Amino acid sequence: MSLRRFYMPPEMVQLPQPEISGSDAGHICRVLRLSAGDAVELFDGIGNGYRAQIVSASPMRVRFRIEKTFPLLSESSVQITLAQGILKDRKMDDLIRQLTELGIDCWMPFYAARSVPVPVKKGMEKRLGRWEKISLEAVKQCRRGRVPCIRPADDFDAMLAASAEFDLKIIFWEGAPQAFDIPETPPPTPEKILVVVGPEGGFDPGEVQLAKTHGFLTIGLGPRILRAETATLAACTLVQYCFGDMGPGN
Repeated sequence: MSLRRFYMPPEMVQLPQPEISGSDAGHICRVLRLSAGDAVELFDGIGNGYRAQIVSASPMRVRFRIEKTFPLLSESSVQITLAQGILKDRKMDDLIRQLTELGIDCWMPFYAARSVPVPVKKGMEKRLGRWEKISLEAVKQCRRGRVPCIRPADDFDAMLAASAEFDLKIIFWEGAPQAFDIPETPPPTPEKILVVVGPEGGFDPGEVQLAKTHGFLTIGLGPRILRAETATLAACTLVQYCFGDMGPGN
């Protein structure tokens, strides 16, 4: 039987008796009914796991004693950053949960020419906090070792400027003539991949041409027109299959 699993910030793990406080402590005591002497698993969000024992427990504070440290091996062999054109309503909330489960390393929301929501700084800060919380909960559920980074929303040009650090850059566009395919002679395995998917209205052709001048490959997702959120999940799954840890070589 798997141990109950909880997030512990890296700086807290270094203390003699790391602790969890607030609502999470209340959940441990009142809902899960764990108490002193129970064994649990902790993770620090940067790739390390810890077997620990509860030393003391109250609804306000739960203290632990770490007994064993071990690496978490559930991360992909390739770092995938997903740059997502801002979508309407709560679609982004659902996406960050699913993308975390698929193993992306970073999420980079951006405003494209056809993005419907209008940028509002205050509102975006609130959404960013919500996405970080959703992502952390998804990490707990899928037993990942790392929490994806979530960058503040920016515009298309800023996303292109940030692409210089990547080994492979792919923009998925419904106007591309060819569907995604594994090359017969695959290139050297990239370590950092940037996957770009547009908003509900797709990309403006000018944006696609500009991306090409920045070294992006332009790829399609088959003959059917996919919803934006479906296209995002399909694109990340295909990239993980071809270059990451979801393919036949893993």
